[in-house]
Amino acid sequence: MTITYRSVKGSNLNATEVDNNFHDVDDRLTEIEENPPAATGISNITVSGTQMTIYLEDATVLGPYTLPQANFRPSIVGTLDVPTDGVYSVTNTDSNRYWRYDGGAEATIELPVTATTDMEVSFRQVGAGVLVFPDSTDVTVNGYEGFLNQTAGPGSVVTCKFVEQGEWDLIGRLAEDVTA
Repeated sequence: MTITYRSVKGSNLNATEVDNNFHDVDDRLTEIEENPPAATGISNITVSGTQMTIYLEDATVLGPYTLPQANFRPSIVGTLDVPTDGVYSVTNTDSNRYWRYDGGAEATIELPVTATTDMEVSFRQVGAGVLVFPDSTDVTVNGYEGFLNQTAGPGSVVTCKFVEQGEWDLIGRLAEDVTA
């Protein structure tokens, strides 16, 4: 039995033609359900560097696929020395650094307009001095709604993640905005 197409026939299908179409499709599905095709197994997998290729028993080749890798992120721990004006300007050399600030005075962290694409830098408030991450004319700093772009007290850690030119995201423990 073959399927009758309205576009080929040039007119509407009658009830028998519609029923025959459904019957034909049902027969084909029943055949597949009762006699499923045999699966093609994997005969071999090769990996070269970050590239993986899968070879099937029927000689089909899948890939190569790039395997995910964890980025090596050296965590360089240091003590943050804030200049006398209370402002520390982040540069590309701060990438993947973990700074600990033990000062008693508020410190402003200025984030640059541009940075390396995978740049992250973390700051920990150790002492009483709060770390503030302000917006500037050229930089937008994205914190959390209902929170200030500053650390919430001793023990707070905030990671600054470069998103794109002029935009940074803050991740970590920020001070709640109690003025709203």
